Formats: sequence, structure tokens, C-alpha cells
Amino acid sequence: MAINLGLNLRLKAIKIEGDSRSVIRKLQAKEEDRSEIEVYIKDSKQLNLGFGYCVFRFTHKESNKVAHILATEGIKKRETTYQMNMVPSVAEEAVDADRRWTRSMKERRGKSVQRETEYGLE
Repeated sequence: MAINLGLNLRLKAIKIEGDSRSVIRKLQAKEEDRSEIEVYIKDSKQLNLGFGYCVFRFTHKESNKVAHILATEGIKKRETTYQMNMVPSVAEEAVDADRRWTRSMKERRGKSVQRETEYGLE
């Protein structure tokens, strides 16, 4: 869904983060996937060709709480909507915590990825 959203918004670059290490590895792999989710992996890889730059990154669950909250709220309300330029009140605290955690991890790593910076995907 995130890839489709990026394509619909005509983004040139996109960074997709997920907390399933096995799925992210499959998306990053050059070889063809032969798992139960191969159709989703193939579809995602095909769709990412629509961007000038697309990267799939593993992220720890601690930094993925906002996505979880938004998905849970969407399921509760039985809706599939994308929040653009606003954060629902239910997720505000998680967004702040996510930013602090992400900042601390970047400081701990002591580096930034040059290509992501060029595309504004820090």
C-alpha cells in the first residue's frame, strides 16, 4: 500500500520501512523469492521500479509504533485512509517518541546515508 501511495503522489524517491526482517530481506534480495508471500514480493519489486530511488529498510518495532497505531485505528474504524500532513490525536505521543528514538539511533550510528539525504529521505 505504501508503494502505491508513493506512486499515486508521483514521488520520485521513497524509503519503505518495516519491522519484519524476513520480508525486508526478501524485498532487498536480487534473486527471485519462492516463499508463500512471493506474489507480494514480486508485486512490490515491480512497483518500486516506478521511482527514481526506492529503498526497503528494516526498522525496529520501537520505531514503528506510529504505523501500528494508525493501522489498528483504521481496522477499528473499518477504513483505509491515508493521513496527509496531519497526525491523528491518538498517534501524537507515539510520533514524538518515534522521533526521539530515531534521533538517538542516528546519533548512535554516527552516520547518515548520502543518497537518502540527497532525496530528502532522512
